[in-house]
Amino acid sequence: MALNLNRLTGGVQGATDALASMAAEKSREMLLQANLLLQLLQSAGYGIGSLEIEMGLSPKITTKLRTGPAVTEEKLAAILRDQADKKVITGIVALLIQANRLRDSVTVETLELGEVQIILAATPNITMQWTDRTNSKATTAVA
Repeated sequence: MALNLNRLTGGVQGATDALASMAAEKSREMLLQANLLLQLLQSAGYGIGSLEIEMGLSPKITTKLRTGPAVTEEKLAAILRDQADKKVITGIVALLIQANRLRDSVTVETLELGEVQIILAATPNITMQWTDRTNSKATTAVA
């Protein structure tokens, strides 16, 4: 009985080690893609606000970007053209092009686009966050 229990414990440990190894490899792959993506986005005029890496069987990388007038659709289109073989990068950049087109669709005078958040996970996505323009100016004046 003890022999069977030891064999079972060893099998579970081997499976756990294999899963941990797979998760670490997937995290490394995603981080390589994230590094390239961030370099490309900085060259297009985005500022990097933060980077968060969540380790797990399905890793997740979250980046918050600051936008500005230097970001143009032409720069993003050039990234699409130059990185056409990289599906994740082209998918995110295509979403950023759509986000830039939507920027002016929020017409509430007191709101401005504060940041864009990119989440690289099993299904990558982008979140746009508008903030109160009057609060950000008041905070800047106090600082």
